[in-house]
Amino acid sequence: MFSGKRPTDDIFRDGLNLHNFSKMALPEKVMKIVDPRLLNEEQFDEGLNNKVTQTDDKARLHECLATVLKVGVACSVDLPKERMDIKDVRAWAAG
Repeated sequence: MFSGKRPTDDIFRDGLNLHNFSKMALPEKVMKIVDPRLLNEEQFDEGLNNKVTQTDDKARLHECLATVLKVGVACSVDLPKERMDIKDVRAWAAG
């Protein structure tokens, strides 16, 4: 949902899949994962007057997106017994 990609997209071949694509990019390259249509950073920039606030807000946005995507990766491991249990998601994401 966040990547805008389908598991059948052409980039997913030779063992690369949506799960691995996301896992490899997190957290440093979170914006490479997120569908740019979800974020209009130009509007985001214009809505902020102060450069310090702008930088802080962008950092928080990246951190939030990385956390959500990490949860998605943890909950989508191939083997169900290795997936994060939903009751543990909140504590892990907050930690």
